[in-house]
Amino acid sequence: MVSAGLQQPVTVNYDQDRWGWLMVAAAFVNAFVIMGQLKALGVLLIPMTNDFDSELWLVGWVAVLYSMTQDCFAPVVGALSRLLGARPMIVMGGVLYTLGLILASISPSVPLLAVFVIGLSGFGASFNWYIGFAVMASYFKEKYPLAIGLSTMGIPLGIMAYGPVTQVLLNTYGWRGTMLLLGGISFHLVACALLVRRDPSSNSANSDTDQYQEVLVLDEEENAQEEGDAPNHTRRTQEKREKTYCQRLIEAMDFKVLADKRFALLVCGGCSAAFAYSAWLVFMVPYGKFQGLNDTQASFLPTAFGIGNVIGKLLAPLLQELGMKLPMTFWACFGAALISGSFVVNAFIRPFIGLLAVTGLVGVGYAAMYQAIDVILRFISTDDRLVSILAWQGVFAGVAGALGGLVSGWIYEWTGTFFISFFVYAGVTLLSIPFFIMEAAYDKQTH
Repeated sequence: MVSAGLQQPVTVNYDQDRWGWLMVAAAFVNAFVIMGQLKALGVLLIPMTNDFDSELWLVGWVAVLYSMTQDCFAPVVGALSRLLGARPMIVMGGVLYTLGLILASISPSVPLLAVFVIGLSGFGASFNWYIGFAVMASYFKEKYPLAIGLSTMGIPLGIMAYGPVTQVLLNTYGWRGTMLLLGGISFHLVACALLVRRDPSSNSANSDTDQYQEVLVLDEEENAQEEGDAPNHTRRTQEKREKTYCQRLIEAMDFKVLADKRFALLVCGGCSAAFAYSAWLVFMVPYGKFQGLNDTQASFLPTAFGIGNVIGKLLAPLLQELGMKLPMTFWACFGAALISGSFVVNAFIRPFIGLLAVTGLVGVGYAAMYQAIDVILRFISTDDRLVSILAWQGVFAGVAGALGGLVSGWIYEWTGTFFISFFVYAGVTLLSIPFFIMEAAYDKQTH
């Protein structure tokens, strides 16, 4: 029996295909919608709690788990992408995401709300986020810092845009009507998914070994039928098929990534930064109020952070275009140092203008550091493994972020102040610098 023909090697012209910039726009939309929806859930939190006559923390956990699901299922999503193809999986993710929000608008209870928002939208977001960025990255090398900078601008811009828009919709249509409209907006994820042409994981999903195993099983089935013992052999054949599928899924999750020393060092550095990042986003506005700002003034702090984040993402690409190509390790260490220093200064600042400026600097630091991490991760291995690398990095960063928010809450409960928390943020973020330096030294040694 003849198997399907092996895929021929394809010459990839990095940075030359104009379709890559369309994938940058698609990744931007993914980030804009997914992170914006997280902000929208925060705005809708109290109205949903009142409507369900529930506890605030219970509904709040729906928003938290929505974000965690996106990260925790990332390796499974990466494996499915490598086995079944990027385009069908990212389309399915967009459909699940949209369906989850639409069904959430008619959910009669908190448990069903959780199923729709977490089980459908959260899981679907993982497909669009990780596969979308992996596909986009497969088009670029030299221009990847610019591409990742532009695409991830959707994160701060989505957070800034969704907040006021959700509030206007809430005042006009109520939380259920708002959720329905947000579900309609999220259908843009499906449109962006349909633009996907390239599948960076296709070679991994169609390896010689996999095809040989499939051909061998089919040949055994034919031989069994010819020998007159078809029923027993058919059953054994089915068992072998199921075993092969499980093996392929486990292999496609690419656990070998975890043994890569460069990956481990980058993850340690990234987790140190993520520990403070999630907590900072949660407590940014409450801290402003704690420092004496009124509600209106405190609401401008996320805007300052977002503007700083956009500026930070443009620094490395602009300097590169001007001929100043600094190492990504420099940008990672620069970002971590800027964040740590800003956190220390922020603990002593009380004027509104001062808090705006320092919050903007924190945004610049996080943008520079995360952009550098993304660029370094891009070149750790080949294109076909990129989705797995991003997925496993997302798992560890998500766990570190959740732990950071929890520890920060405990510190505030014990001390009644955010003062100590900022020094904890600064210290933990500063720990990332040695990991970035060790990663660069190891890379230089091995090359």
